Amino acid sequence: MGVSYGFEVGRLPVPVAYSPDGAVLAVGSEDGGVLICDTATGLPVRTLQGHRGRVYAVRFDAASHQLVTGASDLTVRLWDADHGDVRHVIEGVFDGWVWPILTDGSRGRLVVGDAAGVVRLYDTRTGRLRHEWTGHAPPIWGTSFSPDGRRLVVVDSAGVVRGWDVASGALVFEVREPEVVYRVVHTPDGQSLVAVGQHGRVWIRRAADGALLRQPRGHEADVYALDVHPDGHLMATGDTHGALRLWEVATGRPVRVLGRQRGAIYSVRFNGDGSLLASAASDGAIHLWDTADGQPRHELTRHRGSVWPLVWRPDQAQVASSSNDGTTRMWDARTGQLQHTLRGHGRRVTTLSFRDDGAVLATCGNDGVVRLWEPRTGRLVRQLVSPADRLVSAVFCPGEPLLAAPSGDGGVHLWNTDTGIDERELNVDTDHVWAAAFSPDGDALATANDDDTVRLWYRRTGRHFATLTPHRGRVRAVAFSPDGETIATGCDDRLVRLWDAATASCRLTLEQHTDRVYAVAFNAEGTLLASASNDGTAVVWDAGTGERRTVLTEHTGRLWSCAFSPNGNLLATAGDDLTIRLWDPGTGRLHGTLAAHTRRVWSVAFSPDSSLLASAGDDGTVRLWDVADPEHGQLRTTLIGLPEGWAAVSPDGRYKLDGDPGGQFWHVIGTCRFEVGELDPYLTQVRRLAVDAPF
Repeated sequence: MGVSYGFEVGRLPVPVAYSPDGAVLAVGSEDGGVLICDTATGLPVRTLQGHRGRVYAVRFDAASHQLVTGASDLTVRLWDADHGDVRHVIEGVFDGWVWPILTDGSRGRLVVGDAAGVVRLYDTRTGRLRHEWTGHAPPIWGTSFSPDGRRLVVVDSAGVVRGWDVASGALVFEVREPEVVYRVVHTPDGQSLVAVGQHGRVWIRRAADGALLRQPRGHEADVYALDVHPDGHLMATGDTHGALRLWEVATGRPVRVLGRQRGAIYSVRFNGDGSLLASAASDGAIHLWDTADGQPRHELTRHRGSVWPLVWRPDQAQVASSSNDGTTRMWDARTGQLQHTLRGHGRRVTTLSFRDDGAVLATCGNDGVVRLWEPRTGRLVRQLVSPADRLVSAVFCPGEPLLAAPSGDGGVHLWNTDTGIDERELNVDTDHVWAAAFSPDGDALATANDDDTVRLWYRRTGRHFATLTPHRGRVRAVAFSPDGETIATGCDDRLVRLWDAATASCRLTLEQHTDRVYAVAFNAEGTLLASASNDGTAVVWDAGTGERRTVLTEHTGRLWSCAFSPNGNLLATAGDDLTIRLWDPGTGRLHGTLAAHTRRVWSVAFSPDSSLLASAGDDGTVRLWDVADPEHGQLRTTLIGLPEGWAAVSPDGRYKLDGDPGGQFWHVIGTCRFEVGELDPYLTQVRRLAVDAPF
């Protein structure tokens, strides 16, 4: 289906929802935040923090005036729709996932399924459990409330359709289809159930007892997309071969085929009066169709990834789409014009690298751009953009103003950071480069590739000269020892390996971690090696013998990064728990904890003089910390790079910016939105600095 993050076929996230009055749009993102945006301007209002995993279900509940969100952290949260305060958290009861999530907004009911085949019904006003229905075959594909709210219908992977009485919790009917049923919807009059499933199957059943009424035929592939016209006379279905069809509900007769799209159709949605039908597909295209004559009104083509289920604003003048490309877009339904693109959704900064003179910091994230910052002033110096593809990480070459930046097409670009010239591209011939590292003399470059290998290249000629194999999984981290004689790798198979750089042979295999290893780093003397893992621990090893020295266990959640300070006094670790911890690498004693990021921390790096630590995370920010005194580390500057411009903010209120980043300037550092300069007359400490002024 082209949907990442482990979503299986047919189980599509629904991470966007309009408020009942249409004034705001809520957007759940992969980092656990929920972004609230003004639908007229597209500007962020606030970010709701609390989930520790990807938010893939977002719904407003009008009865309780709450926003309901479900996430991969196995929690459901109910938020005050006006102020964003958490009213209820439902946790500790779900198995595997919370999905599907359905609200009966006018009656204050919430339905949540899980991987054990249990469906639970909650009261949204109190958060209390009303019924628990077991026995469904996971995954549970669809749920639907009857229009009068008396029944809940559930369909599962065994093709069983069950009707439950909401008041008593009793089973009303149970019927079995010969194929898996993916979607189920009540007709507006409550008389019929419409369902779609595998191998092109479409069913119309009586809602009272589940009796089969009609079985329309015409689709030739699996059907995931289904919606019923607001007046109940038509239904729309779409299949994975791109066929979009309209049917007459009363007779099951086909009305028309609305063309054939190039990609698999993931969702269809009628607008409020049924005059338009929106369809979304795996090729990133959205079509708006006139339901009266079946003609296409508009084709919306800006997305670069699979489009998930669309939502209409209650006034029908706007439609919102969310995609696998990490953006949410708001469109004018009358003209088909793109109104707003929300890049705050899912923005992350994943890699950091200081130049060896400390004058430049390179950062890169999921927007495909490498940004070069001046740490002393917080000024953005230059942006590196590949015309061919997105850049996915960045690492400086020792002794030269050269930066290696792997790209999404399997190449590695070598940029001169003084001139901004792309000097050479290495063809790594892989789908993805997960990590890269230069040898200490800068002559060799190691790339960790999607084929579970590490390849070594001559940097000046681009010639491949060695391969480190075997690894039993993707290699997420690679590092050279300071003398260049040893290469460390961290892998999905939970192992850390030490390789002889001259012979490309494995010298030691280090076993301790119970999950994938995402970071490895040598200290400046080459005597110690640190590794950080998704198991939540960091380990300090003797780099010569492979003996385990210290296991650091104080973090909660996965770890993504670790780094030694150049003077050898500190080891920094960071991950899901939003904190950076500073350790004595020799004893394992915790020196201090740095907290400011509002979402997962992906990367940490020390400046060459060890006085400054840079960190980057899922909140889209880079933070610079003074760590000369690790017991009392202080945040110095927050750096924000956006397509529209950049900004730098100090904790005491001083700021600088260039371009027009105001639309997403404040929410990325965890505050409500203010226009640039709006606070300056009222708060004396809030003042704008010249771009080249030091912080």
